[in-house]
Amino acid sequence: ISGGVDWLKYALNNFEGCKAIVYYCGHGIPDEKTGDAYIIPVDGKGTNTTTCYSLNTLYTTLANTKASNITYFMDACFTGANKEGSMLVAARGVAREAKKEVLAGKAVVFSASSGDETAMTYPEKGHGLFTYFLLKKLQETKGEASLEELATYIKEQVEKCSVIENGKLQTPSIQLSPEFQNSIKDITL
Repeated sequence: ISGGVDWLKYALNNFEGCKAIVYYCGHGIPDEKTGDAYIIPVDGKGTNTTTCYSLNTLYTTLANTKASNITYFMDACFTGANKEGSMLVAARGVAREAKKEVLAGKAVVFSASSGDETAMTYPEKGHGLFTYFLLKKLQETKGEASLEELATYIKEQVEKCSVIENGKLQTPSIQLSPEFQNSIKDITL
């Protein structure tokens, strides 16, 4: 992950005014003491956040580039639960809500779930619920939906489908940096 972020940082600093789309599908976990959110690489350990990658580091690193805007799609929850709803760290036993990271620059984060919810799968479609409806809307609109339209569609569809498919509520959320607050209606992918 570090190498990929370094490459993206280099690219964003060498092409004036470019956009970035960052997609992550996997596990997330909060630090037990600080509540800071981390993504867990394939070889990372949920019991040791030093083997994970900090969301704050990701957001800060890319905010300090020349990118005109950055859109993050995070198909993960940051409670310590996996997509089947069981805990990644058995000793924890209870899902914990990670603290919200502060965004800088022109950034928007689409998250698969809110609070202490689990980002669930959609086995029939071979994706996470969030990813399935993200891809469906992008395909239907050929990427011409505004970020606001995309957020509304994903939230509505995932909320409905999660209850039917998994018997649990999953509420996708969107977080905007202060610089991005008034732009979400105008920007498409």
